[in-house]
Amino acid sequence: MKRLQILSSLFMLLAISSSGMAQSDSTLVHLNDYSFLYGRQYFVLRSGRTQMFIQWDKVDLGSAFTYLLFDGENAQQSARKDSACNFNPRTGFETSALEVEMGGYPFVALGQNCTAKWVYEDGIPMVEAVWWAGGIKVTEKIFAVAGMNTFVRSITLDGASIIGGENIRLRLGVPEGNIEKFPDAILYSGEKGRIAIVAPQSDLHTGIDGNYLEISDSLAPGQEQTFNTFVVAQIPSGPLEDMVSRMGRVNTGSEFLSATREHWAKTTTVMTGDGVVQNLFNNVRFTLPGYVSDVGIMDAGVFEYGGQWIRDASNTTIGLLQIGQFELAHNLLSYMADNMIGDNGATMISSSFVNPEDEEFDQMGEFWDAMKEYYYWTGDASLLKKNAKKLIAMTNFPLQPQFLDSTGMVHDKREYWERFLGDGYELAYQVYVIEGLRDAIELAHVVGAEKYVSRWKRIEAKMFNTMMYNPKMGLVHDGAFIKRRSVDGAIMDTLRYKGYIIDSPALTESMQRLMPDASMALPIDLGLVNPKSAIARNTLNELQSLWDFRWSFGGYDRYNTSSEPDQPGPWSFATGFILRAQQAADMYGRSRKTLDYLYNVQGGHTGAYFEEIPLNRHQEFKDGILPWPSAEVALFVVRSWLGVGFANGRVVIKPNLYPGTGEVNANLRYHDSSIGLRIESAGPVREAVVNGKIIRPTKDGAIVLPADFNGGTVNIRTH
Repeated sequence: MKRLQILSSLFMLLAISSSGMAQSDSTLVHLNDYSFLYGRQYFVLRSGRTQMFIQWDKVDLGSAFTYLLFDGENAQQSARKDSACNFNPRTGFETSALEVEMGGYPFVALGQNCTAKWVYEDGIPMVEAVWWAGGIKVTEKIFAVAGMNTFVRSITLDGASIIGGENIRLRLGVPEGNIEKFPDAILYSGEKGRIAIVAPQSDLHTGIDGNYLEISDSLAPGQEQTFNTFVVAQIPSGPLEDMVSRMGRVNTGSEFLSATREHWAKTTTVMTGDGVVQNLFNNVRFTLPGYVSDVGIMDAGVFEYGGQWIRDASNTTIGLLQIGQFELAHNLLSYMADNMIGDNGATMISSSFVNPEDEEFDQMGEFWDAMKEYYYWTGDASLLKKNAKKLIAMTNFPLQPQFLDSTGMVHDKREYWERFLGDGYELAYQVYVIEGLRDAIELAHVVGAEKYVSRWKRIEAKMFNTMMYNPKMGLVHDGAFIKRRSVDGAIMDTLRYKGYIIDSPALTESMQRLMPDASMALPIDLGLVNPKSAIARNTLNELQSLWDFRWSFGGYDRYNTSSEPDQPGPWSFATGFILRAQQAADMYGRSRKTLDYLYNVQGGHTGAYFEEIPLNRHQEFKDGILPWPSAEVALFVVRSWLGVGFANGRVVIKPNLYPGTGEVNANLRYHDSSIGLRIESAGPVREAVVNGKIIRPTKDGAIVLPADFNGGTVNIRTH
């Protein structure tokens, strides 16, 4: 089926190709410009302000291993591939591909002979691609140099299958345009910035052919040769002399490689014999930092939205904390507080503030959660204190009479997934307002909000009790959570909702349903109910119908597909909600199946997830990659699987490994030190040895670390 979709798209593009260019070039540019295509995956790197999105294709559309460069401080730019600094209307970003010329013929990586993956070498994560140029095995490794707007691209040629010696030429290009030539480099200057390719080895034979840097050499049978090259960027453009100076400083790399190693050495690592967990965690810990700039700007939907939401950025912050990227988490929180929360407490949606009745009340709780996680992981209270007034205003914003009524719950017309359904009580909003209030109460002494605590406690208690127990207005029905009630108490499920994409279910089908909805897992994820309770299990059983709802390759839709106005298909971060709830409920069979899906789905092997796998023709190629799903995976591994969290500021560890899991080791960045965690195996906790002292588990099997714990070793022994 997928091959037919690709062919139909190809024929369509052939028909609409621009008459001003060769039809084949036009078709390839169009197909490469699509964010989503069957088999297409991305790797995300960032060096300083420069973002690199490496595209790896499994369908032959020209070169299978290419990259795009963006300004990481311009979220709008990355909404479209054709806004990339190295995009050319005639050739796309094809010049970023490596060509290996032998016998006068240029070889490039092709979909069927190119494999790519993350590797961790010399303390640095790298993207490795392996492909064949005739009888020569080509290995490319690309990594970002910390803070330097520079990427190292090493190229190893192995004469594995050639019979005689061969003269070879490597060609590395920049976009067509304003080109300057140097003895060992080529420099492109464009409207959006400058890009240079540098090959600084003094013994290489280099030259310039148009917009390509060429390296000539010879290769004998079985011989290996490695060529170190650099992509140096100045985005946006600055003084030319600064750029030329930086190009001249990459001759050895020793100065800045040590800073790159040091950066990664202090981040969190997990070591386990469970290959899926191990690879997933590494994939997302290498990927997540690439999405967020050093000043805290983040595109919530690369190649799709070009916008920023508090909810996406807050959940990404939580993910960054799980992987030990404390500085980026700080900068993202600081940017949100300064630019995405109004003085009145309103929170930003898609880079703008909306009418109050269109507010998304979950954002208050999500930002509080991120702030609390940051405070407990790092021990740094500065952000809480600096932004105390905004935090208090944000907490009180949904508690205004126009939103909070006599039921004790908040209501508005915009539901969690941003559809307008009529005035009602949304489960996700109650859940996150409750969570936000609990966080605010817990940290009131830090932000100087003690005078609000008694009111916040009353509101939180009433909201929770109404949500859980009110037979007419509550959000529990027949022993399971429901998504939404109207303000008159009717359960909102069957409705007529107009779609806006011509082949969307909501436009083509006569009736739609709202439930089940993946947000029904949130009360379980956040611990508002016992995950092993009847209500949790009943809810998860309801949600199971979202698996393979209208497809057969796995994953959960965000809600009943029949009411989808846009792009139906399994959603990655919604699948993450359900995964964490399944693990908390000890539904290990379902959880493992969900985890395997997140590993094997398109994007899982790189850690850069699509928002969802689209199922209709008009959205199939307009689906971006999001930071949030990667954060969900990181959160699952650390909080749900290792079981590391906080209660009243103290570290609590309650491992929940899959049955049969052997020894697990992790080094978790914590405060100014780390937690060296060893878990003997899956099973109930017998005791823990914390910095040499034995600690017994609580009644529910958790290890609570001492209040004065600031780092060290934790050895958990199991039965």
